Amino acid sequence: VIDVERANAARSAGYTANEYLGWSAKTTLKDGVAKLLAWHLDRALPYFSSSTLSEEQVDYSDIEGVVKHMDGKDLLSKNNVDSCSNDMDDATCLLEKHTYHPCASECSTMSCTSSIFDDILTLVHSTTEGCYMVLYTAPLGYDVESLDVETEYSDTGSTFEYHEGNVCTVAFVPSESTLVKTVIEDLPANAQSMLDTSPSDSYSTQVKKLNGHLAHKGWLLIFVDGATHPLPPEELLLPKLAPARLFHSSVRRAMYVDESFSHAPYPEDALFLATETHRGVTKSRTIKGPDEKGKDTKYKLPKEPQRYAVMLASQMRDISTGEGHKVSLRDATRSMMNEKGYDLDAHEPKKVKAQREFYERGRSLINSMDLRSSDPSHRHKIEIKDFIRSQWVLYNLKLEEGHHVRCEWYREHSRWSGSNTLDSGMDHLSFAYVMAKRELSRKIVTEEPLPRELSLEEKVIKAATDAHEWQPIFLGDGSKIPLHDPFKASTAKAIPLNIADRPESELDEAAPESVNGDTETYVRIMSDEVMLKARKNWSKFVAKFEKH
Repeated sequence: VIDVERANAARSAGYTANEYLGWSAKTTLKDGVAKLLAWHLDRALPYFSSSTLSEEQVDYSDIEGVVKHMDGKDLLSKNNVDSCSNDMDDATCLLEKHTYHPCASECSTMSCTSSIFDDILTLVHSTTEGCYMVLYTAPLGYDVESLDVETEYSDTGSTFEYHEGNVCTVAFVPSESTLVKTVIEDLPANAQSMLDTSPSDSYSTQVKKLNGHLAHKGWLLIFVDGATHPLPPEELLLPKLAPARLFHSSVRRAMYVDESFSHAPYPEDALFLATETHRGVTKSRTIKGPDEKGKDTKYKLPKEPQRYAVMLASQMRDISTGEGHKVSLRDATRSMMNEKGYDLDAHEPKKVKAQREFYERGRSLINSMDLRSSDPSHRHKIEIKDFIRSQWVLYNLKLEEGHHVRCEWYREHSRWSGSNTLDSGMDHLSFAYVMAKRELSRKIVTEEPLPRELSLEEKVIKAATDAHEWQPIFLGDGSKIPLHDPFKASTAKAIPLNIADRPESELDEAAPESVNGDTETYVRIMSDEVMLKARKNWSKFVAKFEKH
């Protein structure tokens, strides 16, 4: 509040504004506006976009050829404004932590940083050239003595009669680790001579010449220098959450497996899961179910569109499937901690508690009436409900929608992760929050009606399909057309029992790799029940194919 009379008196006495206020601006208007625009630019385009390319040209793996957009730091540089750091004691610095990612990350912009992966990119690209899919693991940030997870070695020469693609198995391991030293020591002298090295060479020479040529427990080993010590979150999480630039452009799918995963993943498992990322057009069909009086009734389901998942993960067990704002995030977090191997009898780790409480308070704030629309029909709530088991995750590397999901997850979890593998944080909790924000944005922008209680017909139809496992991807293009109508229950009709039944699952012929502008994209969170059923069908298909 300005006292006008005192201000006029000060002006009459010859006081300057700075003298009267006891304060003077340290940032010029030009610099302040530039910093504000830089902040908005980094918020609007946090990751470089390929929207000007056709779907077949999307390639986040190109080391040098990707043209990255101008970021906030570059904007400041072009306007001769000094950049700042959020670590500095500068109240005017608008840069956010983790704005700049390693150059080896698919999420990096012009202002990227160096990392332990820079020196191996060319080697990994050469190693994975010709691979349709890469099954990989990355035990980094500590001294690896052996790989706990085992697979079956597979490379570009390994083919499957029932699938046109191949799977390459790769493990990123610290070059200074006990594992690498043991593998090199156990290599016969004649094998070393074939690779132009010998036991008399220095260890660094052997590592350089043997990198990408040795396998252990079915994994082709890629030696990463400087990776036995604790790593910053951006580097530790890069292989799992932002891997596209690590592999050759021929790689269309990538499946990450934690080194602590209890089941041995094989190339055939990876191919099976890859087939579950796309769904052909489903014809109109009939199903059986109870009516309001409990009698058997047939329901006719409408035709469903082709679906394409940019990411596939398994659903978290023992967590309520109700609406997210009704689920105790504390209980959900405990289930995630159990899956991560935390001691549930011990106190909740400080970083995990801080992350959970931040999401709880954010949810309460967003869902409060003060911040919601004045229009009752658009008072959507944020629902944190998409909980996954993240010990394995499968990506489509060729769609921009998937690129954005990965980078949002990568950026969000980098804020919470610790600097070592034993405290890499709750990435599945970060994922649930990212998906909740995306879903809320989609509902608001597309003006989706508020959810209502499902009718009996809708419940029967939902139970008979897996449409609820496909979470729609929304890039914020402003379209008001609903992007996801899982089972179109409003058009489903009950039909007389005497009408001849059709098979419960009929698929039109559809090219699974064909993605066009009309194809909807999703994140698929697959339940154990559906996965088990799908695997049985897959095994039958493979057996039938091999028989003929």
